[in-house]
Amino acid sequence: MAYFEHFDEAFYRASYQDVRAALNTPRSFISGFEHFSLYGLNERRTQVSAFFDEGRYLALYPDVANAVRNGTFRSGVEHFALRGADEGRYSPIVTNDSEQIYLQRNPDVAAAVRQGAFKSGYDHFLRRGQFEGRVPGSFNEQSYLLRNPDVARVIGVANPTTGVVEFGSGYEHYIRFGQFENRTLFFSGTSSNDVVTSFGGSESNLTGVDYVALSGNPTDYTLRSTGVREIDTLIGTSARDRYVLGFGRSPSNPNPRQLYVGGGNADYAVVRNFARGSDFIQLTGSLTDYNQQVSGNNLLISTRNGNDLVAIVEGVTSPLSFVGESTTLGVFAIN
Repeated sequence: MAYFEHFDEAFYRASYQDVRAALNTPRSFISGFEHFSLYGLNERRTQVSAFFDEGRYLALYPDVANAVRNGTFRSGVEHFALRGADEGRYSPIVTNDSEQIYLQRNPDVAAAVRQGAFKSGYDHFLRRGQFEGRVPGSFNEQSYLLRNPDVARVIGVANPTTGVVEFGSGYEHYIRFGQFENRTLFFSGTSSNDVVTSFGGSESNLTGVDYVALSGNPTDYTLRSTGVREIDTLIGTSARDRYVLGFGRSPSNPNPRQLYVGGGNADYAVVRNFARGSDFIQLTGSLTDYNQQVSGNNLLISTRNGNDLVAIVEGVTSPLSFVGESTTLGVFAIN
């Protein structure tokens, strides 16, 4: 049962109050895993890991959902353990782009999957990646830990009472707690075409390029790509989102970094789920450096001099307004 090998003791205990109470009762269970093996599986308990989402797994695989409804399997968790893992199936965890971006960001993993060493990127993540500091999807682990030093201090640390490691990564912390604590974070892409999807209830920064946060300063960064020859789709949530189409100055970058400029109309960002009055688009320079043109139900943002397409903002039918700038960083925002 492959998935049960990755049972998360701390997560299961945290998910079920009655299990925690039973574990504190003499002559009861020695662990959450024992409870799950003896009773939890029959009771259709599915909160066995922060990295498996029962609902999304069943939504992604209708045949599995049907098998659960007709009683062939008690849950998606059971299906994954008995068959799904060996069939190369995966849980989207939070967003459907997780598998694709994980393989793009980790070419060594993609090669290992092609060679049959792992059934999927998700299989690699469960067995190796989560312990190597790798994360699926577009969540930016380094940035999250730098911006949240209290979280960084508890990663990999065992609870003194239970002896169980509570969090293996910042990603796990965000899924379980951070997204409900209004912690600011980055979602970023790769040097290829990406679909970058934010999630959770926190304020998010989204960028389609390969952004690396540098240690020592949460605002310092390096870019492994600048959007040239990329077409990236940035999808926000109902929470406030900042769509980053240009980066400001930092200790390692004396000049602001403009994105999606250099390939004419062949590279740009598609901005989706943009909410006027709440969300922002960040650009470098000043508002007079750009043209805004409505085309159908979308707004096109391009450079004024080079007529280089930078972004297509879906569902916006009038130009966005200037709302503020940072002369120190060399960026401004519109909404």
